Amino acid sequence: MEGDKIMKHFLKGIAAAAIVLIISLVIHVFCNMNEINLNTPLTAIASAGLSIAIYHILIRNEKK
Repeated sequence: MEGDKIMKHFLKGIAAAAIVLIISLVIHVFCNMNEINLNTPLTAIASAGLSIAIYHILIRNEKK
């Protein structure tokens, strides 16, 4: 049963990363079309923080 729990967390982590990548892609396409340059280090930090936040939202119900 422990393997199932690990797999669920792994898949939720993948889902969080996929959501952030899709959002990032849309933002980058919009900014490139409008000739807006994004700060890469700041974008990476924001993406990482958003991924962690989404992951915690996805596992929130398991902790209760």
